[in-house]
Amino acid sequence: MAIDRQLLLHSDLFDTSFRLYGWEDRELGERLRRQGVRLIRCPEAVGYHWHPALSLEQIPDLVRVERERAKMALVFYRKHPTRRVRFIIQYTWLHRLLWELLTLGGLLNERSLRPVLSWLIRRGQSALAMELLRLPLNRLGVRALFAEARSAV
Repeated sequence: MAIDRQLLLHSDLFDTSFRLYGWEDRELGERLRRQGVRLIRCPEAVGYHWHPALSLEQIPDLVRVERERAKMALVFYRKHPTRRVRFIIQYTWLHRLLWELLTLGGLLNERSLRPVLSWLIRRGQSALAMELLRLPLNRLGVRALFAEARSAV
């Protein structure tokens, strides 16, 4: 993304209350959107976001990051308590139901999927393994977000 320096300075830059992983960029984008800044897409521009191939050793860190994202999602929502932001951060009963259904109520989790993930990784399918792991990670993140919101009240 490219943005005019003066516009960025006028929008107060990134919010430093986002102390853990996640949502600071989307929150800045939401502020800019509210100021009337239009997003202009350029399909010819190519961007890369590199991730190493999934290994089973990464799973505890991925779980930790999901919990951090849940905490920061609540910071984002408190700054912008709108339906739009609720959907962005998946803070809806619809999302909660979706991830419960897709993980069979948590039966598919990072532990139960380990043999399948290991099998996929050994066969050079770490990207597919990561996509499968996203199911329980999303459930964990949504549940953590709801728990965080309950404990903050």
